[in-house]
Amino acid sequence: PCCPPPAHHLGAHGFLAAWTRTTRSCSRSSPMLPSWGLPVLITTAAVAAYLGLQRALRWRRARRLARLSADEASVEILNEMYQLEMPFIITKAAEFALFRTFGVPTISKLLDSTKGFEPDNVLSRYEDTTLLIQHFAYFDVRSNQHAAAALARFNQIHGFYADRISNDDMLYTLSQFMLEPARFCARFGWRAFTPHEREACFNYWRVLGERMGIRQIPTTVDELDAWNRAYEARAMRYSVTNQRVAEGSVLLFIKPYPRCVQPLLRRVIYALLDDRLTDAIGAPRQPAWLKGLVRGLLRARA
Repeated sequence: PCCPPPAHHLGAHGFLAAWTRTTRSCSRSSPMLPSWGLPVLITTAAVAAYLGLQRALRWRRARRLARLSADEASVEILNEMYQLEMPFIITKAAEFALFRTFGVPTISKLLDSTKGFEPDNVLSRYEDTTLLIQHFAYFDVRSNQHAAAALARFNQIHGFYADRISNDDMLYTLSQFMLEPARFCARFGWRAFTPHEREACFNYWRVLGERMGIRQIPTTVDELDAWNRAYEARAMRYSVTNQRVAEGSVLLFIKPYPRCVQPLLRRVIYALLDDRLTDAIGAPRQPAWLKGLVRGLLRARA
């Protein structure tokens, strides 16, 4: 038995001796925890503490951003979101924002004519575009001379094609960078943009759009979202130039990886596209199970 005899049957010395013998017997015959129990207990406690700390700290930045002005502090809010809060997802959102414009024939026709998306040129084109956009997206063009210079260079490049670029095509491209980060975070991030953060993103990109000479920019983010969807419904359709320009970008994304996995990576990219864009660039539609798997993995990593 694992209980010592009652104390009133023994003297003090006898009771202590009996208790010692009993506890030793119990520890040998019926330990409180199995040999693996303590490590499991410690690991469980550590994971619970980490998750609790993560939950407490993750929202700290969102609460701080909510106190900033969505207009005057729009660049600060964008920098926090783009570089600290969800950098991976927002980087991919920016890449897909540009990729999505390739589904519009009037845009892809011009891009194709520049030869910038041919295999030998696409990397330098991508790096140049990324460098310019990062300068005027991460620094305030209203107060930073480097950001203003980057935007001026961006405008100069597009000025060569001013007679071939419609205002709607320019507005659509701008709208992708204004809307796609919030859309991606809602689908794949650990949280969605708050209305305040969406407004800040809209406000600053609207300033950029005005300085690019883009006209008739909607006055609210919801109006812009509605315009963007309506534009895609009427303008996004298949064209051979769509296919060529999109293929150049797909090759850029998969080229750094071993050849043996490139076909799979190509399918992963296609699995992230909606049917309208998939058809517009002439890509094969992917099965529902692959779309679910890829999108589920992206959500899980958040």
